[in-house]
Amino acid sequence: TTSPKRNSSTRIWTKSCYGPPLLKTKAMTVSEIITKLERYCAYQDRCTQEALTKLRSLQVEEKEAQQILRLLKNDGFVDDERYAQSYIRGKVGLKQWGKQKIRMSLLQKGIPKELIDKYLKHITPQQYTDNLQAAVRKWTQSHGPVTQENITKLYRHLMAKGYTYEEILLHYYKGADIRKFY
Repeated sequence: TTSPKRNSSTRIWTKSCYGPPLLKTKAMTVSEIITKLERYCAYQDRCTQEALTKLRSLQVEEKEAQQILRLLKNDGFVDDERYAQSYIRGKVGLKQWGKQKIRMSLLQKGIPKELIDKYLKHITPQQYTDNLQAAVRKWTQSHGPVTQENITKLYRHLMAKGYTYEEILLHYYKGADIRKFY
């Protein structure tokens, strides 16, 4: 029996076809790992959980990972307070997220509730209102004016962006009873 001819462009993976091929990599020294993490954290603010996840992806043992993380915190590369502050500023300023979505996202990243509440208080009511109104404007540009038929879609959209039902009523509808649309 003859074996089938292989096309030169056919790739043979050493793992499965669903993931990347296994690469033979040399073991990294502790100083190389620290340098890699310093670059990772200097690129943008990182929280403790993100740095720890990166260390785990580099297959660093837990004990060494904690020591490296402590070193990064002491050198100012990892700072949960600074991370929370910049994360909130970015999500409010650029993404126009509501407080609920920001809070849940930061809690998932292991940021303490006290820190989150501290920096959520820095959002001015005017900025929050402007963001909510901008989100409504953007939605109406793509979906048309708000009608009885699509008001629930608008609600779901704003709630998915992190605004509460009460905030939507207070800020967008100026306290009006939304049930008038039903």
